[in-house]
Amino acid sequence: MHLEEGLMADYVIIGSGVAGLYTAICLAKHGRVAVLSKQDLTSGNTWFAQGGIAAAFSEEDSPALHFEDTWKAGGCFGWRSAIQVMVEEAPARIQDLLRMGVKFDCRNGRIDLGQEGAHSRKRILHIGGDATGKELLGALLHRAREAGVIFVENAFAERLLLVEDRCRGVVFVKDGRGYCAYARAVILATGGCGQIFKCTTNAPAATGDGLAMAFQAGAVLRDLEFFQFHPTVFFPPQGKPFLISEAVRGEGARLVNRHGEYFMEQIHPRAELGPRDIVARAILAEQQKTGGPVYLDMRHLGSAYARERFPTIYNRCLEWGIDISRDLIPVSPAAHYLIGGVQVDLDGRTAVENLFAVGEVASTGVHGANRLASNSLLEGLVFGHRVARAAAAIPPQKGGKPDILQVKASGKEEAACRAAAEPLQQLMWQHVGLIRRDAGLSQARRQLKQWWPLTGYNYAEAALNETRNMLIVAAMMVEAAAARRESRGCHYRHEYPDQDPGWAMKHIRFQKSSPLPARPESMDYPEPHFCSGTQHIMMGGEFHDSSADD
Repeated sequence: MHLEEGLMADYVIIGSGVAGLYTAICLAKHGRVAVLSKQDLTSGNTWFAQGGIAAAFSEEDSPALHFEDTWKAGGCFGWRSAIQVMVEEAPARIQDLLRMGVKFDCRNGRIDLGQEGAHSRKRILHIGGDATGKELLGALLHRAREAGVIFVENAFAERLLLVEDRCRGVVFVKDGRGYCAYARAVILATGGCGQIFKCTTNAPAATGDGLAMAFQAGAVLRDLEFFQFHPTVFFPPQGKPFLISEAVRGEGARLVNRHGEYFMEQIHPRAELGPRDIVARAILAEQQKTGGPVYLDMRHLGSAYARERFPTIYNRCLEWGIDISRDLIPVSPAAHYLIGGVQVDLDGRTAVENLFAVGEVASTGVHGANRLASNSLLEGLVFGHRVARAAAAIPPQKGGKPDILQVKASGKEEAACRAAAEPLQQLMWQHVGLIRRDAGLSQARRQLKQWWPLTGYNYAEAALNETRNMLIVAAMMVEAAAARRESRGCHYRHEYPDQDPGWAMKHIRFQKSSPLPARPESMDYPEPHFCSGTQHIMMGGEFHDSSADD
């Protein structure tokens, strides 16, 4: 592909996970679609998704039951209209995958549905046991190539191109050179920001780039205080943390302390299958109480079953000398999933015209204050379909000169930004993690304000731009966490351990006053804005309270 003259497309999608690929497939019949992937096409979080896709797909289940489970797991804080859309359209999206040739695991000739935490029914469709993300990604990539989607790998998206406050493309860097991609619509499918924490299940590419780009372009970011920590993560002696899927507990694995005692029955009526935030805090409390590790015990499930149902987990643990059919698995919580994100309406529109967001980068409102297990891949499918329909309706855009104002960093700023990366991750893990305290949040804020001027520069190295993006997202997360003085879902404040009814209808948002990058000395530190109502949606660039719809 020749990029010297820029990349011209009808639709540019940034991100090659399930949300980006499914959106690309749906858009391919409407025009030229280009997908920019930050690294290779399998470097994002989708590849590592183990659990599956939640959908009401049995006679014992219904969208109504799926709705209630999602609503309750989210702390009764989500947008009911969005949840309704997701659970009702879920079966149709599963049928789409079946028509594409996706082969879900079956038992006795029927799709084998798994059980996971906070689900009242078996409704988790999986592929290859615990390799759902990997297998699904492969199928979608095959279908996207058949549909003529253009892929540009190792393309780091730096900033969005605006013409008269409309998004018209993106500036990206490939092989050390900068290029422009122009389109009538740009879709952010960049995933989350787990790398702002020291300990995370996320892929290295999850540095919040889409969130930062959207914020700099004038979009609204919302609910950033809600970040989910997965309760059961294996930390090997060397290497990165490795997720032990929720499905393991769904199939009967139990949590035990260092003395071999089960403890979850005393914490939640559904024990190990309680909501993730409750299970994660229970594990942390048990570690502190006993002064030792917590383990997953699946020995009673049988050797053959463990190998066949969870081949990925079995083999990964075996690399470290742990046979999950005979040995206990040491587990501990780690940063996993961003609940908030770029605020969108039911069709993925942001506050910036012609800019859409889908998947983990988007705040659709379906997850409320805490995501229900296996709703993430589903969200990408359901809203990817809706985004494609809305983007396809945008007419071709006329010419215009994009706004590309930027400030290049000097060697001094580059050195300071490079030095901030690891301390930022440690700071966020220590003070903005599973349990948040007033003193810790204040310390995090003081440090982030010192780093904040670094966010006003454009850096020559992609890694430094990633750190800049993480600093932007981290600052907003800290401000939101400090502002919400209650505990709800995955946001837990030590000094405010209960839900406050006064916060039940409040969302915290961030939006720049000017969409163009300001000079570093005039960069305003993000201030939270509060809004009431179950949800605020965008129509014609304006926000409207949709609480009357619920």
